Amino acid sequence: MGEKILFVDDEPTVLEGYQRLLRREFAVNTAVGGYQGLAAIQANGPYAVVISDMRMPQMNGVEFLVQVRQKAPDSVRMLLTGHADLYAAIDAVNRGNIFRFLTKPCNKEALVDAIQGGLAQYRAAGALHELARKAEVMERVRSAWSAVEPAQPDRVTVTAGLPGAPEAGACLKQHLGADHQCYVLMIRFSMLHTVEERYGEKAATDYLMAAVQFLAQGLHPDDQLFQWSGDALMAVLRRHISPGAVRMEISRLLLDPPQHLVEQNGRKTMVALAMSFDLLPAAAFSTVDEMMAAFDAKLLEAV
Repeated sequence: MGEKILFVDDEPTVLEGYQRLLRREFAVNTAVGGYQGLAAIQANGPYAVVISDMRMPQMNGVEFLVQVRQKAPDSVRMLLTGHADLYAAIDAVNRGNIFRFLTKPCNKEALVDAIQGGLAQYRAAGALHELARKAEVMERVRSAWSAVEPAQPDRVTVTAGLPGAPEAGACLKQHLGADHQCYVLMIRFSMLHTVEERYGEKAATDYLMAAVQFLAQGLHPDDQLFQWSGDALMAVLRRHISPGAVRMEISRLLLDPPQHLVEQNGRKTMVALAMSFDLLPAAAFSTVDEMMAAFDAKLLEAV
């Protein structure tokens, strides 16, 4: 009973009756009147379903549910009234976007059915929100790790003078699915586009070159560096240690990167070589696409 239901009525005895009636099926909260209901939403929300009586002093059910819609748009709203007023129902649906309109007295079976329908609506809306969020995140992930197509070199405005994605793919072919001592390191430079926008392409290239020099000094001489995309590098590493130990090695290397001096129009600014990374074993994947999908999935989990 993780999802909460809020009943709002101006009569405390009615609210106590709802709690007794439904406490075994749902997590029922109550509030006396619209203002207390709004305060409860602010303090204790979110509520999956909000059910309000129509006839209340100071703020009627429609007015209350209109405000609920503004403050908690994901909550499913229902209106209970002892007066089956068609105009009130139409007003409630139009202004408060009411999910269901119930008349009193409402027996337990009808009330449980209505609440279960409201919960289903709430969960469906939540699932859609999550899908939309994941789609947005995946778009960011793709832009973060997406390799530049050989036929579109103009998509990279900043270059470190390293071999690119095609060369990285060719190098990986001999390691994927077979070499248990090979690890693939992806490094992304979160500040690179900001440096390019503020200080220009040359400053961004110098920034990337400084990062490459720092990495080359910290990695083993036999490690191979590639420019995977405009703001991401790939390193192919061979280590005779565990994946955890390799990750610890890279974490230590990137823990305290140096500041980079950017100079423009006589003004000097220090900018951090901000880097994020992830690491995967080459032997776990049979193709580059499979491996990149795994990097994408790990980025998605982290957001």
